[in-house]
Amino acid sequence: MSLTARRYTAKPAQRIEVPKVAKLSREEVARLPLLDRVLLEEHQRHAARLASVRCVADKLTALEGIVVAAQAAGATIDIEAVRESYLSYRLPGGRRVCGVVLKPCDTLSSWRDARTQNAVADALLAAGWRVQAAEAHGSEVSRDRVVFTHGMRTVETTCLRQWVIDAIEAGHITAATQGRHPATDTGTPLNAGNEGAPRAACAP
Repeated sequence: MSLTARRYTAKPAQRIEVPKVAKLSREEVARLPLLDRVLLEEHQRHAARLASVRCVADKLTALEGIVVAAQAAGATIDIEAVRESYLSYRLPGGRRVCGVVLKPCDTLSSWRDARTQNAVADALLAAGWRVQAAEAHGSEVSRDRVVFTHGMRTVETTCLRQWVIDAIEAGHITAATQGRHPATDTGTPLNAGNEGAPRAACAP
């Protein structure tokens, strides 16, 4: 079953109704008046968003403590980004699961503010979650993706590159951690334009 099909058929404990939207061919849509086409597009977008929320509804209550801690550190949770992850991650034991995407907003005022941009990752680490995977490569301008697990639960969030480097030094991210990050030390500089400074920073 595809991810899209699973979103529409999942039945969480919380009752979240996904409205039925007429399925029209491209030719039929093209013949509609402009206003009807705009309304149809909006109804489809709304139904798809409700379906994505329904997929993670049962998992969100358990994350309230993480959200409260992150907000106390000054972060603003990116509500539009809350959904099931598009990627699956392998848990200890071999089972693959899709996690919940939970990350802070990336705004002009908080973009380089480590306290807010790392708040969700800090809260997960403080609550005993373990780093399962990390994607920290390329430019430091973009935020890195870090995946945490706790039992059978998985959360995907974002942080700044320095958080990843600090996590490597603290032993939370190692060469065995899934993904592409400085701890794997492939010998390829993370930033060709920065002479590999991030990788050098976490070298022993």
